Amino acid sequence: MNTDLLRTFLEVSNTRHFARAADNLFLTQSAVSFRIKQLEDIVGVKLFTRQRNNILLTPSGERLLPHAENLLAGWQAALQDVGVADQKHLQISIGGTSNLWDIFLQSLLPQMAGAFPGLYLRTEINPQRELTRALLSGRLDIAVLFDPPKVSELRTSPIGEMELMFVASEKVSGVEDIERLGYIFVDWGTAFNLQHAKFFDQAIAPVLHTGQSHIALEFLLTHGGAAFLPSRLTEPLLTERKLFEATHVHRASRSIFAVFNEESENNKAFMPVVEFLTQRAAKSLSI
Repeated sequence: MNTDLLRTFLEVSNTRHFARAADNLFLTQSAVSFRIKQLEDIVGVKLFTRQRNNILLTPSGERLLPHAENLLAGWQAALQDVGVADQKHLQISIGGTSNLWDIFLQSLLPQMAGAFPGLYLRTEINPQRELTRALLSGRLDIAVLFDPPKVSELRTSPIGEMELMFVASEKVSGVEDIERLGYIFVDWGTAFNLQHAKFFDQAIAPVLHTGQSHIALEFLLTHGGAAFLPSRLTEPLLTERKLFEATHVHRASRSIFAVFNEESENNKAFMPVVEFLTQRAAKSLSI
């Protein structure tokens, strides 16, 4: 299998546009179309269909998508494995949802590299469903999640707690003030979202929906609004009176978990990394 065909397939599926895929791959549009035709000839089915000037995956294309991702990730891991220098023997693939990379994991990568001098890291940002699938397929060693999957093959280890407070760009005392300023909905995982309605007396339509706290914070500070944000981010701004806590809305807490496959051949190698994440979580997530 030509991996360039799979890369092209994934790029077209991501962009839903042959011309944009061609620009991203530094190819001509005709070359992209030719590669997709080659791949369709190999698998024997149509992978894309056009509907109202939009490129959509066919059911066969949808089924191919996770296999293509796993094949490319496996090939990249193989290249990394055979190319690793003798003294750099530890390879870890770690994934998380965008909100956890934003507030927690990203800042830990340099510390992790310093703590494990022989470490090769590969990172992945995806929704929880994709990360779970990557763990089960062996493409991913560790996933850091708010809502761990209930899958028998996967082991879950709690690594920390994140406190969320409801803050606004000015003092608020009720739903009317929040609606006037504009509510910013930050996705803090399924369990939080299910409890979300309990925080307010009535439903509030958000002016912004995002999975990243720094996007929400920037919007709040420059445009105004109100949002649930980590205490670690907001406490300094409360002191400076750039933000104000809405004390009539209870603070929330989210547990963070490391999830990994107990059957993985790399299990013993990455357990020290799980321990490292647990040790650093309290400091990274605290005020």
